Amino acid sequence: MHLRNVADLAKRFATPLGLAAEAEMAGLLHDLGKYAARFQARLHDNSIHGINHWSVGAAAAFERRALEAAFAIEGHHTGIPALLENDAETGLECLKERLLKLRDPKLAAEVNGFSEAIDELLRRYVAENPGLPQSETPTASGKDFATALRTRMLFSCLVDADFLDTEAHFDAARADLRSTPPLLPERALGILLASLAARSQFGAINQLRRQLLYDCLDAATRTPGLFSMTAPTGSGKTLAGLAFALAHAKAHGLRRIIVVIPFTSITEQTAQVYRDLFDAAFGPHYVLEHHSAVAPYERKEDIKQDAEEERLRRARLAAENWDAPLVVTTSVRFFEALFGHKPSQCRRLHNIARSVVLFDEVQTLPLKLVPSLLSAVNLLVQDFGVTAVFGTATQPAFASAAQAIRGGWHPTEISSQPGAMADAFRRTRITRRPDSQRVKWPDLASELADFRQVLCVVNLKRHARELFQALGPDSGDHLHLSASMCPAHRQQKLAEARRRLLAGDPCRLISTQLIEAGVDVDFPCVYRAMGPLDSIIQTAGRCNREGRLVEPGQVTIFRPEDDAKPRGVYAQAAAITEAFLAENPDADLHRPETYAAYFARLYGTLGPQAAADDPAFAASEELNFPAAARACRLVGEDTRSVVVRWGKGERLVELFRYQKHLSRDDWRRAQRFAVNFYESEFIASLARGEIIQPVPGVDFYFWNGRYDEHIGVSTPDLNDFNQ
Repeated sequence: MHLRNVADLAKRFATPLGLAAEAEMAGLLHDLGKYAARFQARLHDNSIHGINHWSVGAAAAFERRALEAAFAIEGHHTGIPALLENDAETGLECLKERLLKLRDPKLAAEVNGFSEAIDELLRRYVAENPGLPQSETPTASGKDFATALRTRMLFSCLVDADFLDTEAHFDAARADLRSTPPLLPERALGILLASLAARSQFGAINQLRRQLLYDCLDAATRTPGLFSMTAPTGSGKTLAGLAFALAHAKAHGLRRIIVVIPFTSITEQTAQVYRDLFDAAFGPHYVLEHHSAVAPYERKEDIKQDAEEERLRRARLAAENWDAPLVVTTSVRFFEALFGHKPSQCRRLHNIARSVVLFDEVQTLPLKLVPSLLSAVNLLVQDFGVTAVFGTATQPAFASAAQAIRGGWHPTEISSQPGAMADAFRRTRITRRPDSQRVKWPDLASELADFRQVLCVVNLKRHARELFQALGPDSGDHLHLSASMCPAHRQQKLAEARRRLLAGDPCRLISTQLIEAGVDVDFPCVYRAMGPLDSIIQTAGRCNREGRLVEPGQVTIFRPEDDAKPRGVYAQAAAITEAFLAENPDADLHRPETYAAYFARLYGTLGPQAAADDPAFAASEELNFPAAARACRLVGEDTRSVVVRWGKGERLVELFRYQKHLSRDDWRRAQRFAVNFYESEFIASLARGEIIQPVPGVDFYFWNGRYDEHIGVSTPDLNDFNQ
């Protein structure tokens, strides 16, 4: 019964993907080894263990030239393997040898401990079930990037079906909590348009906002595909993009909307905007917020009464497979699903098909991963019915890297007036000091102290700490923001900055580039250390953000005496920016064509060999799924999470030290009170006793060194990669 249930459910999931027959085969074969006498004995004798009950099913699928199904079956417990590995006992190719052994009862015992050959297990299976469907697109010898994504899609269908059927059998109460409201795009669009109509309609700015909305509604009738939307901060692109998605889903019968955002702060803000719009009409399950720091049960309004706990449990269940009409997630979570190989990562992948996916701030994608990430998006559009929209104020010229992207890059622009909008929303005047005019931190601190309210963004958290300290004894007017502080601490400092700005109180904020996008602050004056052009423009978006000043806000680009920058792509982009500005000293940094010229140079560095140099692309081409998952890292180097004794972090540390474990909810809460350390920082701090691992073998560490109320973790090993 389980095999048939899983096969039917997987087939239903895979039908929109064009993989119905393969999914049904995978479902019917995924537990073929359970027909063996030894496995049946195990059901009555718990002392029998270590039985591989799935590889015989993978071998049977492999023999039928259903490569994707074989991968999915072999990986549905532990993860999709590689096709080839140096170790002969790993990798799916070894199934060829295993298949030969499984035909001989004596040799089969060496592989799985069964006394039966594969033909006998198939005979027993067929006695209870009708014949197996055949693969519609045999691919046993195919190796390419598209096969890799198709395999992950099929894997997603199988593991989600297996999870859901197992859950329905063993935990009916949990299964009953899974209820997905429909998207209802026509009704949702009506709610959104009514909300927008209630806002002010007067003035040239609002006229341009209406024009962007009209452009989105007009573009929504076009054929599903790849779109771009170039619109500056303040243009209303968040809601205009949602209007496009709802109207497009209505026009083409698409299933859900997924909003992909690089920064947690913007993700949280956007999800709240959508909840405010739709909760009253559709209930609390319409909008799903999913990212590493989300804990929907942590919001105060969610713990007022027991009835709310059901809503929270439903949200956690929906996050497992994105079974919700409107999903707001991060770039990390989205591309983790596209390139992951573990069941928990890929389970949600099949629900991306036939969706509208809105990508925000796309210029943040790592340069070296552009070939793999955008090639995957192209495949979603071409093969799986996805419409993708790439929106930002600084639209990257991905077309310059088209030769490195599988399928090229040919988006349709939605905005009819990107240049006019850029001019109309111009709120700042950007000036750049001569490169020869290097500034020391004490001198810059003295200059900043003359302003009542000012923001200064630097490139390294070491620089932020030194400049903050150069401001002198704390009077409450100086604030610091960097990744040396845990997320909850940063949120507190941002709230204080916003309060001071609104009240007109003194506020001098020193920050790293983490403030550049998605952080809603409005300073009359901003300083920015020389860095990548898109970062400079994002920083400028924190100046005169609401347009309250009579004159444009002043943004000053300076070069510090210590001009170190984060290594890697950031430094490369900064160098290209400097060369670009040197060659174009009069370039208008507010105009879209300036960004286009800069990004054309940046992405033009990705030549025909870039795909081969992209480790996630290269590993996918070789069907090495574990290697592709390791390579697709959007957050840079490996980091270790260390909980600090700040706020509720103190309680979590003591709770773990006392109980030697944390609940799932506490583990996720701990992320709000943790600082990420790069490997060199972590090892040095561990050696000094500043980082403690209270239980050997358990991946929980806490900070036992100094944690400053103003700057967070204080250590001499601040890594120059860090923000």
